[in-house]
Amino acid sequence: MCHLMAIAVLTVVLLPGRATGQSETLSPDFPGKKVVVVDPGHGGHDRGAVGPSGLAEKDVTLALAKKISKILTGDHSVSLTREGDYWLDIERRTAVANHCRAHVFISLHASGSLHHGAQGVTVFCFGTEGAQGFSAEPAAPLGDGGQILAPWDQMHLRHTAQSKRLANVINRELVARLNSADRGVQAAPCLVLAGVDMPAVLVEIGYINHSANEGELKASEVITGVAEAVAQGIRAFLGQGEQSR
Repeated sequence: MCHLMAIAVLTVVLLPGRATGQSETLSPDFPGKKVVVVDPGHGGHDRGAVGPSGLAEKDVTLALAKKISKILTGDHSVSLTREGDYWLDIERRTAVANHCRAHVFISLHASGSLHHGAQGVTVFCFGTEGAQGFSAEPAAPLGDGGQILAPWDQMHLRHTAQSKRLANVINRELVARLNSADRGVQAAPCLVLAGVDMPAVLVEIGYINHSANEGELKASEVITGVAEAVAQGIRAFLGQGEQSR
């Protein structure tokens, strides 16, 4: 589920500045390939939402992440924030993406809902509307070394426009390929998106606590379809070329 930010985190970090043209930085391990980091939500003791028959969100998101990785590997360098059933806190999830200097970050979830009629896939990008303690102003470079002094929870703000574009592309693919209800792209102060220094979105692939939806999420063909849609959205976004990285 999307972890919403209640208060601003006051941690301040130093980040190396991005030089002109650095948006084309490629993976040093896989020359010529851009870097994608996929985050399977929850894990370990944190099961996430749980379906009526016991299907856990943490297992769905990991299976989906592995399929996305398999589809994209070859064209891109893909890393997962976790590759097994263990728990990572938010800071370590975002640190994986920042350490890899990823071009995109995708966090995967399968939420629960109290509304029994709720259905469809929802794509979130980071937004601070209504959140306290945030500034929409991007951090400015400091010093001759080009370092940027930025509160951890504001690092992502300078990627807002690109994250919206990424979210729209992925949402379009999900709606088209899955014949899903178009819930549109939504903005929310999702904590897992706040600390990443790249275009990033959170994808909620359904409502696992509804028995019908849980049954769908158990089906490998459904997970494969979602994975193909998300992967194609990533490919389209990276193929168009990022702006203002």
